[in-house]
Amino acid sequence: MSADVHSEEYQQMAHLLRRAGFGADHETIQQYVRDGLHAAVERLVNFNSANDLIDDVQDTLQYDIGSKRDISALQLWWLNRMLHSPYPLQEKMVLFWHGHFVSAQQKVNDTALLYRQNQLFRRMGMGNFRDLTQAVSKDPAMILYLDNQTNRKGHANENYGRELMELFTLGIGNYTEEDVRQGARAFTGWSLNRNTEEFMFSPSQHDDGIKTFLGETGNFNGNDVINIIVKQPSCAPFICTKLFKFFIHDSPTPAEVKPFADLFVKHNLDIKPVLTAMFTSPIFYSDKAMWQKFKSPTEFVVDSLRTTGTDLPLRAVPYSMRAMGQELFNAPSVKGWDGGTTWINTTTLFARFNFCLMLARLNEGNSTLVDAIDSTLLSGKVQSDGDVVDYFATQILHRALSPNTREVMVNYLNTGRDGNPEPFQIPEGRRVTPEARLKVHGLIHMIMLAPEFQLV
Repeated sequence: MSADVHSEEYQQMAHLLRRAGFGADHETIQQYVRDGLHAAVERLVNFNSANDLIDDVQDTLQYDIGSKRDISALQLWWLNRMLHSPYPLQEKMVLFWHGHFVSAQQKVNDTALLYRQNQLFRRMGMGNFRDLTQAVSKDPAMILYLDNQTNRKGHANENYGRELMELFTLGIGNYTEEDVRQGARAFTGWSLNRNTEEFMFSPSQHDDGIKTFLGETGNFNGNDVINIIVKQPSCAPFICTKLFKFFIHDSPTPAEVKPFADLFVKHNLDIKPVLTAMFTSPIFYSDKAMWQKFKSPTEFVVDSLRTTGTDLPLRAVPYSMRAMGQELFNAPSVKGWDGGTTWINTTTLFARFNFCLMLARLNEGNSTLVDAIDSTLLSGKVQSDGDVVDYFATQILHRALSPNTREVMVNYLNTGRDGNPEPFQIPEGRRVTPEARLKVHGLIHMIMLAPEFQLV
């Protein structure tokens, strides 16, 4: 039995699949509704990626990830995973860590290393935060991005030691400048072999002297420093605040974050219990959360591709995403992307409009989309112009349009190419006219440009 799209259970499930993945079609949402909320969360969180249906070797060959300087193929490869992976939360967490443990092509200049870092997030991003942080600290792309290959005994480079605490684990105000200096000493000698492009520890370049770091004293190395950091009382709230902002809403209070931070500590910094708690918490489904976040360009692009049935690789996508303000594998700074309301301005909205227009033109002859339009118009499900608008809006947005937006859409259906009134005719019999089909195709394009489609 199908759930009504306006029912609370349907709306909550659609919300879960938008936030814990990249959205889903109507049939997928209905299947999750039939399974129930707790079963759906269990399915999203506890997947077995060893049985991944996407063959990475064939996939990377398809996208020709070869040039060290061209990231467009790598971007398309990852977008394809977001679009088709049977494990949407896995890819959503890769996106989260990609904006948290930032490395960028403009500095690393090696797409093979960025690919390996992306796979690191995929392997470990749902696991233990301590283990992930230690692995990232030895990741070649991170070492190059924050200059740790120049961090040597007697000439400590503080870049990684500073960002590790400021942006990756603790936040400003929870360490001192002396902690930065001492932490940098602990990471001396952590470098990479440029021949093998693998992590390399150089004992001769490591400062093995006594260090005092965050109140503890000893002959610390990088792993020791990380172990000390994750014990700090500010670590769990810092990470859980970032997870909260990414998945729930943009302005959490300390009281809202605290239950998740406490759970994070209780489970020895494992990520899965925190995500499970977030996706089953009342606040996740509250008015403060639902439809209250702007889609990132990545979310917008993936949802648009799914809506129109567009196949990748589509070489114009990387350029379009740069114009929207998010170039995957090339964040503007070590802070990543600010997100939130910064995604939407006159320039980026225009870029979204152009992207949708490009998809509309590409898909005018798309047989899948044509079949969907024709079957709907001939099914008897729609009896009026308003029915047409409502049906495609709920199929794409999984919600009703606002009255003003709906009125604009209905007026569009009833306006001819010359701008004069021209009533939209519901096809009768077995044939949909090219004019009616083109009109509905344009309606789908307009829905993707509606304010509602910009929200997640």
